[in-house]
Amino acid sequence: MIFQHPQLLSLLALPVVLAFWEWIRRGQPIALPFDHGRQGRGLILRFLVLAANCLPAALLAIAILFLAHPMTYTPPEVERKLNNVQFLLDTSGSMAEPYGPQTAGRNRRFDSAMAAIEKFINYRQGDAFGLTIFSRNFIHWVPLTLDTQAIALSKPFIQPDNPRLDPPGSRHGLPDALWGITYIGKGLLGATDLLAQRPTGDRMIIMMTDGESSDILPPRDAEIIGRLQAEKITLFAILLSDETIQPQLAAIARATGGEAFSALSGDALATVFKRIDEMKKVVVLEKRPQVVDYYDPFFIPALSLLAVNVLVLFGLRFTPW
Repeated sequence: MIFQHPQLLSLLALPVVLAFWEWIRRGQPIALPFDHGRQGRGLILRFLVLAANCLPAALLAIAILFLAHPMTYTPPEVERKLNNVQFLLDTSGSMAEPYGPQTAGRNRRFDSAMAAIEKFINYRQGDAFGLTIFSRNFIHWVPLTLDTQAIALSKPFIQPDNPRLDPPGSRHGLPDALWGITYIGKGLLGATDLLAQRPTGDRMIIMMTDGESSDILPPRDAEIIGRLQAEKITLFAILLSDETIQPQLAAIARATGGEAFSALSGDALATVFKRIDEMKKVVVLEKRPQVVDYYDPFFIPALSLLAVNVLVLFGLRFTPW
């Protein structure tokens, strides 16, 4: 505990002196006939009366403590450094292809990608997440936000349609004729423009696709690298197929401090996200403790002394003659 005005604490000498004087003073004794008798001295009653007479001095001491403005330090707050993570998800028709074991029913590349995204979000609560879907073009489906429920709820609306596997009556996503073809470069530049608007925190793109793209071939790859580096954005690219990672995509990721991974199953995808988490650790920031008022320990004693003092005024005092 500290005091904002410690110099006022010297005034505590006043209630001490008053209490001491109350115990030693004799007042103006008057001899009465029964004073010469053999009655007891009443030491217990005398102690209670003197203690009651010291209550105003105790109240004065607490008032001085209040005037000195007691304060205390709060425990240091722990805050994590914000990471802005934009998921860039390929939703072309090929993302509806089977992915990994199909023992529990049809599991698409898209399904595993969304499951991995939700698990990563839940694990790294406190970061800002957004979702951009891309194929022929891109759509910022969920802007960067700390309230990430919208990402999980978006699954029925962005799932891909595969004309070869999905009959017309069961399709719910964007038509493959309008949405098909994979343009990774266009999606990366769109996500970069969105992340560039964030004034604070680290910036990261986690892209998941299952194909190659013609719009990251030279000289476009140099343009994309320059844009990502200028905005200090780290790219992690995940390939959800058994094809070889496109060399230009791997080069773009490494140039930003990220990496390109290949994941052929849900378990492999979980391992990739664990690796990404290790490469982009959560940074914990510890703030300095704050100074706050600390009157709480004095409220109950002050009210108690005041109540007792009011009660003793009804008769617990020395006879004034």
